[in-house]
Amino acid sequence: MDSVAVDDRRQSGSWWLIGVAVLVAFGGLGLAGCPPTMPTNPVGFENISDPTNNGATFVGSPSCRGCHADIGALVDRHGHAQAIQALQGAAPVFPETARDTSIPSPPADFAWTAFSHVVGGYRKSALFVDQNGFFATTGETGVDTQWNAALPHSGIERGFAPYLPDATEPVPFDFECFRCHATGAQSAPPGASVFQGGRAGMAGSWHEAGVGCEACHGPGSNHFGSTGADVTIDTAGVFVDPDGGNSCRHCHGGGADGDDERISAADGFITHYEQWSELRASGGHADFACTVCHDPHVSLTTGRETAIRNDCTACHAEMSMAGHRGATFRRGEFAETLRCESCHMPYAGMNLTRADASVVGEDARVGDVRAHIFRIDVREGDFNMMFNEDGTRVRTDSQGRAAVTVDFVCLRCHNGLGNVFPLTLERAAEIAPNVHALPE
Repeated sequence: MDSVAVDDRRQSGSWWLIGVAVLVAFGGLGLAGCPPTMPTNPVGFENISDPTNNGATFVGSPSCRGCHADIGALVDRHGHAQAIQALQGAAPVFPETARDTSIPSPPADFAWTAFSHVVGGYRKSALFVDQNGFFATTGETGVDTQWNAALPHSGIERGFAPYLPDATEPVPFDFECFRCHATGAQSAPPGASVFQGGRAGMAGSWHEAGVGCEACHGPGSNHFGSTGADVTIDTAGVFVDPDGGNSCRHCHGGGADGDDERISAADGFITHYEQWSELRASGGHADFACTVCHDPHVSLTTGRETAIRNDCTACHAEMSMAGHRGATFRRGEFAETLRCESCHMPYAGMNLTRADASVVGEDARVGDVRAHIFRIDVREGDFNMMFNEDGTRVRTDSQGRAAVTVDFVCLRCHNGLGNVFPLTLERAAEIAPNVHALPE
């Protein structure tokens, strides 16, 4: 990755690195107003090292809401809380503030009673789990079993689509799948037969469906207690993770083999949710805590103004947006006001859907998950430069840094099918090295 652009300036004395991936020909960084150093031990909390809370047991999110109703209301509107939903013979129910707030029907030829759970569906796609704990696949059922919420940025329309059409064997919804969708998930002990709800496909167990309070803060039984009318609170009995290393990391990174240095990939996209590993490979942002930018309790869908604690301009207030500032990209009824993340956080990840060439052109690549790499490879070339030879991981340079290619970045909009002029890969690579030097 010889010509990849980066400027890795660091602020001495901070526990995290201040810097950003910028294009190679632009020499300056706008670091005015950077967020202050975050404390390693947040005031008021005494446990930042033991996620088990001294061997506590799980009490459930409703118990947490008894004291933390305001935070609980925020979490209820977050995608984490909707990661798995048990079905009671009827359609799943999502918060009213969600986009496409309901899945109107089960897959064709099935009743709701055929399924025990729905996985996802709050903002994007959903998969269905049958009463035996196996995914309903198109290969086995012969019908489309993946529900897609509308994703206008990639032209994905609301409706059902094929899911694993070539599947010939049942696909279990086991611990390796549900460990990041449930609270208190445990794998089955060696030699033991433990199946959630007694369902053969669900090897392992969980305490609470969805990512609830205790998924991040640890089991809560030691956090509070009562004697008669007196309630006692132990601040050492709840876990608080200052940087995400013991919470976010376990579901938002680590690659397919749990290696933090690996950003897993498949089919020319970053797989699933690799944000922790991406951030570690982002150069100047590599030591950022997730919470520098995100309030983990607040949904980006329903409360972006508070969900983002610090946007890009907190550090890069003076950075030119080179004619993009205030511009709006349109494709049919879809409209996006351009921000820094439009280019530096392109949709280079794919959970279950990607844009078709009829929507973004033959060369552009648009998935359904934003990357957190930030750095842009300004050389001429496509996604093949971004991944290793067998396409299973993102390439990194000698300093462990990754970068996204211009087909994910420039051609997402400049493909001749929107309201902006088209670019070829060659022309995008000519413009990109100097784009931040262009006037507003």
